[in-house]
Amino acid sequence: MAEYCLKCWNEINKTDDPARKYIFSKELDLCEGCGQWAHVIVAQRKYYYRRKFRFVIFPFKVIYILVYTLWRILILPYIIYQYRKSQKDNHD
Repeated sequence: MAEYCLKCWNEINKTDDPARKYIFSKELDLCEGCGQWAHVIVAQRKYYYRRKFRFVIFPFKVIYILVYTLWRILILPYIIYQYRKSQKDNHD
């Protein structure tokens, strides 16, 4: 994978992206664009935080799935009753 500093990355892609949009390497690395030692771009930040955020969301997803499943089980007799009632009305 190519390693570019933010300045070279913006020049190549003709953008003006801020530094907060990307995650940079901790150590200095050789930029392939300008040939200087600089912190190079590793990844876009939104994907990084999305991965971290899933651990916060996971308990809520589990609770939602449990509550939804219990609700569907509780409402099942009513759904069956409505279905049989509509079938009986259609045959008459």
